Amino acid sequence: MAKPSRSLACRSSVAESELRLLRTFAAVVAAGGFSTAAAELEVDLSTVSKQFRELEQWLGVTLARRGRGGFRLTAEGERLHALTRQFFGGMQAFSQDLAALALGQRPLLRLGVVDALLTAGPVADGRQVSAALARCLQALPGLQLQLRALRPQDIERELLAGTLDAGLTAARPPARGLEQHRLYREPSSLYVGPGHPWHAEPGRARSDEELAAVRLVVDPYLDGVPPNGLAPALARGGHARADSIEAAALLVASGHFAGFLPDHLVRGTAALAGLSAVQPDRFSYAQDIVLTCRAGKAEPPVRQLLRALLD
Repeated sequence: MAKPSRSLACRSSVAESELRLLRTFAAVVAAGGFSTAAAELEVDLSTVSKQFRELEQWLGVTLARRGRGGFRLTAEGERLHALTRQFFGGMQAFSQDLAALALGQRPLLRLGVVDALLTAGPVADGRQVSAALARCLQALPGLQLQLRALRPQDIERELLAGTLDAGLTAARPPARGLEQHRLYREPSSLYVGPGHPWHAEPGRARSDEELAAVRLVVDPYLDGVPPNGLAPALARGGHARADSIEAAALLVASGHFAGFLPDHLVRGTAALAGLSAVQPDRFSYAQDIVLTCRAGKAEPPVRQLLRALLD
């Protein structure tokens, strides 16, 4: 691979365009490959590959081996990954210090959350997430809370980039540099709404042909769902897409699609009372809900939130 130019090699600053390449690199490493990173970044695979090559050309080194053996960082790639973690961690610290200055040294907690948490079950001692946030506010006078509803992969990406301090999300293999703390287990089932052909007999066993033909709602949480006979339908494509659990619930309630929803959301939402669970003994699963944060010593607001959630 060509070596970087002298002017590029001697530069000590990082331009916005190069920062974008580093963010793409961090997303690829976190996802373990190009295809998953492209899906999570919502860009074409060719765009991710092009930006990765641009980064290699900028630095003049090979960062990863790609082939039948999968995606594997080179020694230079491992070094860059450590540097990017340090760099984005420094950006996070700077952002926190800047926020503290602007807020008169008041503590700040930037929290990313998945949607549909309001009806979630108790985390500890009968408390719900809202009660845990209340305890944080009581324990840290002047605490500034910034909550953002995001997809799970976006929460991870922003944690790595230093623009979030912690995230409440469904468990998934954590990216390097992140750690998870289990909060509770969330059962989900496959639901259909009134008007769907399966609604009148939700408990009846479905044939392979019926399962292959069903129209599904595809959402950011579907990756970890056991197919249990739905793999042909998922592979067929042409499904409705939703970017949140609430959007998925709206599509299921239309009566035209089947989709996985948290059981607590269906039970706790009047507008979803007419939904029926399809063969719950077969099409149900449980997923851990976790608090994700950067590995290592956490800032006081994150530690306080974790105590409030886990007691």
